[in-house]
Amino acid sequence: MRLSGLLIWILAWFQVHVQALVLIDSTLASACVYYELQYDWGCNSHSNGMKAYACRCGNAAWLGSVTNCVYENTNSTRLRNHALRHISTRCLQKGGFEYSLADMQGFYKNATSYLREPTKMDLTMPVDLPLRVNESSYAYYHKGFKDFTFSVQRSQWFGWGLVFYWATILVLASIFNLSKRVFGFTWETNWIRRTLTLPSTFGKYHNSPYTLWKCFQFYFPTRLQSWVIAVFLIQTIVSCCVGYNTISMPHPYLTSRWYANLDLISYRTDLMAISLFPIVYFFGIRNNPFTWVTGISFATFNLYHKWTAYVMVILAFIHSIIWTVWAKSKEGGGYLAWWPDAYWQWGVFATMLSFFMVAHSHKWIRDLAYEFFLIFHKLFNVMFIVCMYYHLNTLGWLGWVWSMVGIWGFDRVMRFAKIILCGGLQTATVTDCGNGVIRMKIKNPRLLKFYPGSYAYVYFFSTSDPWIYSFQSHPFTVLSVPDEDESTLTIIFKAKKGITRNVLNRLLKSGVDELKYKIFVEGPYGAAYPCHKNSTRKFIGLAAGLGISAVFPHIKSVIEQTSTNIVHELKWISNDMNCLNWFSKELAWLASNNCKITFIYTKDIGSDTESVSDYSEKPKSIQDQKISSKIEVLTFSTRPDMNQIVHEAISSSEEDISFVSCGPSSFIDVVRYSVKKELANTKVDVDLEEESFTW
Repeated sequence: MRLSGLLIWILAWFQVHVQALVLIDSTLASACVYYELQYDWGCNSHSNGMKAYACRCGNAAWLGSVTNCVYENTNSTRLRNHALRHISTRCLQKGGFEYSLADMQGFYKNATSYLREPTKMDLTMPVDLPLRVNESSYAYYHKGFKDFTFSVQRSQWFGWGLVFYWATILVLASIFNLSKRVFGFTWETNWIRRTLTLPSTFGKYHNSPYTLWKCFQFYFPTRLQSWVIAVFLIQTIVSCCVGYNTISMPHPYLTSRWYANLDLISYRTDLMAISLFPIVYFFGIRNNPFTWVTGISFATFNLYHKWTAYVMVILAFIHSIIWTVWAKSKEGGGYLAWWPDAYWQWGVFATMLSFFMVAHSHKWIRDLAYEFFLIFHKLFNVMFIVCMYYHLNTLGWLGWVWSMVGIWGFDRVMRFAKIILCGGLQTATVTDCGNGVIRMKIKNPRLLKFYPGSYAYVYFFSTSDPWIYSFQSHPFTVLSVPDEDESTLTIIFKAKKGITRNVLNRLLKSGVDELKYKIFVEGPYGAAYPCHKNSTRKFIGLAAGLGISAVFPHIKSVIEQTSTNIVHELKWISNDMNCLNWFSKELAWLASNNCKITFIYTKDIGSDTESVSDYSEKPKSIQDQKISSKIEVLTFSTRPDMNQIVHEAISSSEEDISFVSCGPSSFIDVVRYSVKKELANTKVDVDLEEESFTW
């Protein structure tokens, strides 16, 4: 809680110190600068181009006139000094003149001895002495920039509105989560679970994709997630469409209604896009401080990360398209007139990078070429921050950019700290369990504790592996149960492709069942499920394949923390009988602690295991006879009917039930759908917690 509060405070500090766009940074300074444009200062220009500034900022008459304008139109020392700094910054950025605040004050003092009233001749003939301010003429400029400043500030409020929306979601989730964790009170009822939290937006598809025409895959969020996203989208659309009636024409800066509309819509979409920077980054990092507080899973935060990124990119594209249209128009002067400006070029590059980051992050690309995604996503991420800094460093709002830097830096520091606290570079023992399953023993850290539901990212180092693998980190569930000597923890994973396939290949080529591997371990991550002492809930673990490595720690934790005589259950579905041998110790512990174990053997059907011809073969019978006598083994020629299993478990129970499930994405979706369907008729409270690594 303290860490989360500190991060929120830091983020708020960044935003308080946002530097606004140069033009609206100081209404007083902008009004005075544009007021003085009507006079001839010997620069052959009445514009605010770089050549004009290079001329005017070296003209003592102009410097005396514009500073006198500032002094005559405010009695506030703060506003006056801010306006003088604004003008000196303009002279530095566009004219190459570096003036301090004292210099600007000196120009005013010097001008007081030579001030005269403006005349009509000053509009066409070069002015050689400082001019006083015609208040009636100045009022037009001041009102115009005051209205314009208010309109831009309103756009920033709409951007903050998006931030506050997500802050509200986090606060509500934190209240619900902490009430459940600390006080054992849940706001969820069977009706809420049946209608909001469990059902997918479309059919049974949530963790597994819906395939259209055998080509296009779609993933659907839950109904609750869909509502959260839908409200966010509606708020974004409404915020882009209202509140543009603050500008009246004619205007000293917005020369036409068409330009005014383009300008204001561009600011609106731009400010709303950059306001989403910290949200996109917070939701996308591993060390999200809100995960523990809110109880929202990494998978859900990743879903929100994607949608906020989609919205951010769309808003940025609208902003870019508007300015492109304006630049190519007759009024804009042509695209080539704008391209030389550095801020313009950096903005174009940032927009392109944001599009590439979204485009190459699609799941089918990650599944097809994860290494490609990993390298380019990290590279584009850093390049995007750099481009946004140089795009905004002369325009303002750099606080939003620094928020990205702060969040990204915080995540990297936390990753490094966890690696060090987990033992730094260590030697792991990897064992071939057969049929592509690998058991890896890692060091049990003294300063960090792995808990039920936690997982770690593992980096593998070997001179015989491709160099790219050393920069990859793969998430693995940690059993979180120290081995007999208390010095090691166990990770069980299936070799598929990439580095895990490389580890298995090394084992197979070595001719031995066990090898040493240099690794980094980064963790723990994930949130433990709440379980209170003397709880009367019955826990039923439903695991398929290697999902047992996530379900087992939860069931074991429940048994250790509760002192009731409730018989908890574990149902494990697999098409590999050999898993009963390499998981025999864990199963023996459960069986000896009043847990009913059912192993459902589905022979060689289904997709729980990968069909790879060069997996090592292990015995398909139970070698530990003590285990065979303590568990019920069922053999199915087809997949078991999870609807029936869930129905029988709920209908035969007099206690409230919590299901814990983990396995392939299709299995998790079937369990979710089965529990949701049973909630309509049961009288007991039924909860479902699932471990899903479909990101």
